[in-house]
Amino acid sequence: MRLGRCRYMTRDFTFEMYEKLLQAGLEAGYHHLTVREYLSRDNLPERFIIHRHDVDRKPENSLAMARLEARYGISSTYYFRTIEKTFKPKIIRETESLGHEIGYHYEDLDRASGDVDAAHESFSRELEKVRSHVTVDTVCMHGNPLTSYDNRDMWTRTVPFFRQYDLDGEAYLSMSFETVSYFSDTGRTWKDGLLKIKDHAIGIDGKSRQVRSTSELTDLIQSRSIPCYCILTHPNRWAITRSELVVETTKDLATNVAKIGIQMFK
Repeated sequence: MRLGRCRYMTRDFTFEMYEKLLQAGLEAGYHHLTVREYLSRDNLPERFIIHRHDVDRKPENSLAMARLEARYGISSTYYFRTIEKTFKPKIIRETESLGHEIGYHYEDLDRASGDVDAAHESFSRELEKVRSHVTVDTVCMHGNPLTSYDNRDMWTRTVPFFRQYDLDGEAYLSMSFETVSYFSDTGRTWKDGLLKIKDHAIGIDGKSRQVRSTSELTDLIQSRSIPCYCILTHPNRWAITRSELVVETTKDLATNVAKIGIQMFK
């Protein structure tokens, strides 16, 4: 039984599975919105899916995912970190040209070791770095499970912060999760729990269903039982080749062990 479960887990998080997820949303009649559209529209569709992508590393995977979505006429939101291995202007510009929204995946409170004033100085500088290549109207925090800071805490003294930076909002702080069901692939599982240390909804969470695999999430979308979704994926986690699947699965398993250790020794 354990071996069967392991084989099942390693087949998940492939581009083939992600394509089936996209197809399910279209076939079930859901509209597809970017985070910017969700925050700026006066009237939202009765049923919609927001596909949000946090580009932590391997930006080439994010471009492949963006091209796949574009083939289906789907626009989504990609949040890019500004670290050297992730911030690739050519990829970022091409992603926007495919019809997707680009945002800044900020980690400035981590960079400033908890100093809020220094975090804002860093945020302003890094935001302009992204804006020098593309339009940025929304941002989203990067949650490093190995630091003691939550980057969202840099906004406690600046409300509403988005006016200060000419932004429409922040993907965690500006969305109503009472009406939008949030599903994240953090921890290589869609189920909420210990593996999602910082990646969780803010405020009242009205999610009524839990799923573990992409197949279960696809089935849930096809059932049309939930009207509104925000689905987070990390493109580096989704494999194009068999060897990439093995490598990424191994990395996630090692990270999950570290996360569980952090939770146990708090």
